[in-house]
Amino acid sequence: MDKKLKNYIEEITKASKHPSAELINYHKTITAQFQHERLIHLIVTMFFALFLIIFFALFLFSAISLPDNVGLPIIFCLGVITLILLIVTLFYIRHYYQLENGTQKLEDITKKLYGRD
Repeated sequence: MDKKLKNYIEEITKASKHPSAELINYHKTITAQFQHERLIHLIVTMFFALFLIIFFALFLFSAISLPDNVGLPIIFCLGVITLILLIVTLFYIRHYYQLENGTQKLEDITKKLYGRD
């Protein structure tokens, strides 16, 4: 999606020098699709962050309250799950950040297409 957005921004920046009604309608459609993609990724990112918080709390609770002879495998499993969720959440945040900045660039291009820059 990042490459697609980047390529579209380059393409529409070149084409925005000679705006037409067809170009504006096409741009509005593509911008709406990218904004929808951004919303979906925001929701997914928030769910991963929520699961990360829940599993981190479970990890801390089990590390504090469970005895070592019983809780060590549980603590280890929760720690691994928490680490995996942390890594995935960081990648989702990075991806969402790029989508957010890309759609803001598209909004600036929309203003340029309508002559309101």
